[in-house]
Amino acid sequence: MPKAYITAPFTEKSVIKDKEHVYGEIKEQSFINFLNTIESVLREFGFSTFLPHRDIHQWGKIYIEPEIVMKQVLKEIKECDLFITCPEYSKGPNVELGMAIALGKKAVIIQNENEKLSLVHAGLKGLSPTSIIRFKDIMDMKDKLRRELSASTGIPV
Repeated sequence: MPKAYITAPFTEKSVIKDKEHVYGEIKEQSFINFLNTIESVLREFGFSTFLPHRDIHQWGKIYIEPEIVMKQVLKEIKECDLFITCPEYSKGPNVELGMAIALGKKAVIIQNENEKLSLVHAGLKGLSPTSIIRFKDIMDMKDKLRRELSASTGIPV
């Protein structure tokens, strides 16, 4: 079964209660639902998924030292067949995206159409198979992601 790695901002979306920790818990249900929606579309196309927000941190309910997290992140990116990111203006997802591109992974960047498109994001397809999905709302994102996955897998929408 092919595997997809899904990433998006974590620290910026978390509520940090302990000043000794780099990140906290993600409580924004609309953000969790957005990521779960991406996962559900990937599962429709036969992908198993890895979402570090949930699979490593349990949405920030448990704290793991950043060095340990990054070792797990790199391991999972190496093992994935498809890398999906919603980077927004966050540093972390862009670092993960760089890892995926350096490893030659197929990448899909999902970005709200109100965000300015980055020169780097636009140029990545010159380095590795990369698609950019620009969406206006969650339903538009789902439809465009389904079309992208259908084109790359040959599975009809």
